[in-house]
Amino acid sequence: MKKHALILGIIMSLCFAGSAVFASDAEANKTITEIGVLVNAQKYQIAMTKCNAAIKKYPNESFLYYWRGSVLNSMGEKQAAIEDFSKAIELDATNEKAYVLRGICKADLEDKDGALEDYNKAIELNPEDGSAYSMRAMVKLDLGDMDGANEDLDKSNKLMNSK
Repeated sequence: MKKHALILGIIMSLCFAGSAVFASDAEANKTITEIGVLVNAQKYQIAMTKCNAAIKKYPNESFLYYWRGSVLNSMGEKQAAIEDFSKAIELDATNEKAYVLRGICKADLEDKDGALEDYNKAIELNPEDGSAYSMRAMVKLDLGDMDGANEDLDKSNKLMNSK
């Protein structure tokens, strides 16, 4: 139960952090921000409707797929979420938040190696992301790598406590 609470907390912190605007178009920026607010308020159906409409209008905006993936993940649709996070990454390979959330979905589907790859990439892109270290530690723990898990948890704690 504690593991699920930690994962939910990390997901929500990623969602809040992801609410910044990254689109190239002012109207798309506004839409992405509105969707972020809806997701953070757990209004998933409204967010999903808005995401689908926005993706039709702005099919090359990475964060629209990121947000839809976040909604799908929250609704338990892990494989569909992975597809959207993968599309977000295809459109913007520097979107470390999409790697972390895709890793969470992969771990939930027992793809530990795929989750590790995603967490490693997120850390490579942003070595100051404590949530990526936390999530990687949980996978390492599941794989029996106690030393690696402890190292990642120590790093995560240092990063999260320094903010």
